[in-house]
Amino acid sequence: MISVIIPVYNTEQYLHRCIDSVLVSSYEAFEILLINDGSTDRSPDICRQYAAKDSRIRLINQKNQGVSAARNRGIEASTGDWIIFLDSDDRISRDFLSLIAQEDFRNLDFLMFDFIRSEQDLISDSPLPETVRYTGDAMARLIERILVPRPLTEKGHTDFRTPCARAYKRSVLNRYSIRFSPELFIGEDLLFNLEYQLHAAGAAYIERPVYFYELHMDSSSRRFRPNLLTNHANLLKNIKAVLVSCNRFSELKRDFYSYALENLTYVLIRDVYSPLNPETRKEKRRRCSEMRKNKIYRQAMKYNRTSGILPRKVLVLFFRLRWYLMTELISGASYWYLGRNRFS
Repeated sequence: MISVIIPVYNTEQYLHRCIDSVLVSSYEAFEILLINDGSTDRSPDICRQYAAKDSRIRLINQKNQGVSAARNRGIEASTGDWIIFLDSDDRISRDFLSLIAQEDFRNLDFLMFDFIRSEQDLISDSPLPETVRYTGDAMARLIERILVPRPLTEKGHTDFRTPCARAYKRSVLNRYSIRFSPELFIGEDLLFNLEYQLHAAGAAYIERPVYFYELHMDSSSRRFRPNLLTNHANLLKNIKAVLVSCNRFSELKRDFYSYALENLTYVLIRDVYSPLNPETRKEKRRRCSEMRKNKIYRQAMKYNRTSGILPRKVLVLFFRLRWYLMTELISGASYWYLGRNRFS
């Protein structure tokens, strides 16, 4: 049995396509859990119609609490051996579930697949590519890639920080009480995957695109979030706490601080010096001073010369030297560059 958890919030224009992509799966032993997170459009009606037609579909309504709470509610209600997460504006390939259900994967805890972003047909009759397995010490390579993403293969398109296009064992989630953090509005997926993979005994990567995702100009990643600094500081503390609790911090210290520098620059670009930030230049510099007091950021900056790409090194250097005018200029240029490339 495979549980497909779909958080739903105001996606009426995509919802039919999303649910139908699961219903036409070549593998039929699944359940769909539609977690309506307080939608105010026609999404609840659409969910009710599907639940009335197919006994494998369950609708769970809750007040708006965010995607993490919705996914957690789905985990609690699920009954499958495997769990997958599907965003309600995305869709999956016809063979995704059948690939998960293969006998060869029964003794593994974690399966990873590829994403695709185009209008081409996702149904593929091509032979299954060679599966790469990870057990024992090799699992550390996957954990490192959550903190410092690098492709597993030359042509692979997996994403190490999302819960989509992958399958999780429900038994592992429940044994270690692994859930998404509702207190975080960005980075909760990274933390979830990190904690899960630290407890997973074995994994496999199947280089097959099974998940079609949508990018929208009104995506949450484009919005200005005034509490981003607090969110990302808490995210860093939680990541370190998980690594320490699993006795892996010393082993992954360099990767952790490399991620901390990414975290720092993200806050500078998307929050402090975002073109959408209405604060005065004096207020922005005050917040830079606040960031410099963060112990993790201070320690991470010691790794700046040996970690990350050149543009990030330059931005962190100017920030560290308190050259805030240059920090502002580079952050602003990075904001527009990243936005243009994300949606090009």
